[in-house]
Amino acid sequence: MRCLALIPILLLSACYVDPYTHAPTPAPTDWYQAGWDDAMSGQPIRSNPVIAHLHNDENVDREEWLKGYADGQQRICDPNFLTVQGQNGKSFPASCETLPDVTDRRAVWEKASREGLQQSLMR
Repeated sequence: MRCLALIPILLLSACYVDPYTHAPTPAPTDWYQAGWDDAMSGQPIRSNPVIAHLHNDENVDREEWLKGYADGQQRICDPNFLTVQGQNGKSFPASCETLPDVTDRRAVWEKASREGLQQSLMR
């Protein structure tokens, strides 16, 4: 009977794998996508040390990150997109603050934000 009790223990112990011996190697950071994501999440432009820390990668490709950021910024700061964000109660993205026509874009967002608030109060 004791032999039968040991069989499951032996079978289970044979399946143990040390999680640190087979750690996957991380893929290289897609700096364009990282910049796009930062802009689309409304983040301001970040310094290289901050970017490196956030992505756990010291080899920041600043040029690629800025390209992605600029493309994401163009998308999120589009007046139509800002209108939808304002109507839905989202805050004005900090990633739009560096644009030359930020005053006009903020006015579009504020108008939509007021309209969205009025509509929500009427419900």
